[in-house]
Amino acid sequence: MPEHPAIKTVVERVRTDSIGGAADTAKEVIQALGKMVEDSQEKDTAGLVKEVDEAVLDIMRVMPSLAPAINALHRFVGSMERTEEKGATLEQMKAELKSTSNEFFAWAENALDKVAQYGAEKVHNGDTVFMYSMSSTVWRIFRVAKSQGKEFRVVVTESRPANEGLWTVTEMHKSDIPVSVSIDACVGELIPQCDAVFVGADVISSNGHALCKAGTYPSALVAKAHGVPFYIAADTLKFDSSTLIGLPYRNEPIHRHEVLDEQYPEPAKVIGHLFDETPPELVTAIITEIGFMHPAAAFSVMQQMHPSEKLSNLLPAWSRGNL
Repeated sequence: MPEHPAIKTVVERVRTDSIGGAADTAKEVIQALGKMVEDSQEKDTAGLVKEVDEAVLDIMRVMPSLAPAINALHRFVGSMERTEEKGATLEQMKAELKSTSNEFFAWAENALDKVAQYGAEKVHNGDTVFMYSMSSTVWRIFRVAKSQGKEFRVVVTESRPANEGLWTVTEMHKSDIPVSVSIDACVGELIPQCDAVFVGADVISSNGHALCKAGTYPSALVAKAHGVPFYIAADTLKFDSSTLIGLPYRNEPIHRHEVLDEQYPEPAKVIGHLFDETPPELVTAIITEIGFMHPAAAFSVMQQMHPSEKLSNLLPAWSRGNL
């Protein structure tokens, strides 16, 4: 069956890392699936299930380790599974999937609002706060703090190779929040001058480790060495239940063209990955929609999740890049 335009678009945007934050990726994935279901010309539930299954596979093949997107897929596919088990009609399945999508968006927005409200309590008048890379969740914290009348300054570095840190410069300017920018190699100089560090995360694992944009781990080390509080802003959608069964991260390597152009000798290899892992002992707290949490508490939260059986069966092959 031909691929729906919305699925083609989101697959390409995920593949080229054009969306940005992990939470925004989850939203775009669910929007695309919802649009495909709404437009589906299938005549029965079996045809719709097959159409969704194929779209999910297309998305999974290009998806790095972004827990919000994977957890969002668990919700969507799980809803389809339960509806199918009940022997629902095609119309009933479409209605249920639409309801699932709407509920997801409402939950996600409410969760982010709570994270922002809680996180803003850690931004004080006169503070200088450091932010590594970009995170729409952290941006929201700063905007709430600004709306409370607090005057503070944000320091950010480039976040090579894609320079997502420069997105933060633009976003802070929109909110009239003073921002200064530097190179990544200056974190050792800059963080000791700041009152707190705020970062986003793509994955929180069952052992409390956080998968974040490469450069976050060194930032956390500097913060720890100088007694600067280090906060990760992440709602529980970023808690990756697949790590409970030992599945590895799907971490993208840094590509040669992102560092070296054609003038450099071919034998020179570009090494490293786009994400690094920050251990829990370096984290002051994770700011979630249920409050401030020690990273070790992630295990308890994951035990309450209800994953899709079909998606769970795909995850081992996906985590190894074999879909």
